[in-house]
Amino acid sequence: MKLLFLYGPAAVGKLTVGRALAELTGYPVFDNHLSIDYAAKLFEWSSPNYVRLLRALRLFTFRQMAEMGLEGLIFTFVYTPPSSDEFIRQVLEVCQQYGIEPMFVKLEAPREVLLERVKSPERKTLKKLSRPERLLQMLDEQGALEAIPFVESLRLDTSRLTPQESAAQIVWHWGLGRQ
Repeated sequence: MKLLFLYGPAAVGKLTVGRALAELTGYPVFDNHLSIDYAAKLFEWSSPNYVRLLRALRLFTFRQMAEMGLEGLIFTFVYTPPSSDEFIRQVLEVCQQYGIEPMFVKLEAPREVLLERVKSPERKTLKKLSRPERLLQMLDEQGALEAIPFVESLRLDTSRLTPQESAAQIVWHWGLGRQ
């Protein structure tokens, strides 16, 4: 199975690119908010039990999809070092154990673009981060603009490419497509 791991800060277009990528590949999209919303219903946001459940849900999904023989899965994620590093290492371990091929894609855009996009009304409807001040905190204090230092990532600027162009670049880079 191929795991297309789309990461970047809030409002960079991970889900939008993921959906365009799904159209080209036929792979389902596992939006990180599915697991966030689930874990947040059971535990206080960012509590140790919340983080533990969140990671377990994601890793379980990766394992199950691989065991089911799924050809590929698209996953969206906000990387914030160093707190995300343990999870990324767990992902790599699951990939190795289950024969999953991880493909990391870092989506990027200038700060001013992110700050404009975060105000989109659709983000509130989807229960996504929609406050510019919270985005600035993620960017400045949590390192959400950083690349994962110990994996190779394809980097795409979503302010210069449409979601469809970004998806096409990903498909071309890894030789993917509908079989």
